[in-house]
Amino acid sequence: MAIVDRITYALIGALFGALVGVACWWLYGLAHSLNYHGPSIDPVLRHWVTYAGWAFAAIGFLFRQRLANVIGDTINAIFHFEVDIAPDERRGLVVGLVFLVIIVAAIWFTVPT
Repeated sequence: MAIVDRITYALIGALFGALVGVACWWLYGLAHSLNYHGPSIDPVLRHWVTYAGWAFAAIGFLFRQRLANVIGDTINAIFHFEVDIAPDERRGLVVGLVFLVIIVAAIWFTVPT
């Protein structure tokens, strides 16, 4: 059962890694970041999704239950970079909701119909 558990965590890591890859592609690949001022890094969505997916799949395979901590820390780091606050400083629920609305709106308006 150990290998099945590792493969399951790897698949979960690949799924969430792909979602983190999409968020990073939007923020840094297309240069829509609030704090990154410069040219887009790599505008190809496939690169962001596959690299992040494989990286988190490897982390899930190797560290199993710790995968959730890594994904949470990664999303937290992206959030704190974009909002430009220190990790120990709290702005409250309003900032989190505004950030979530911005992300959802960005994804909503960029998905082709």
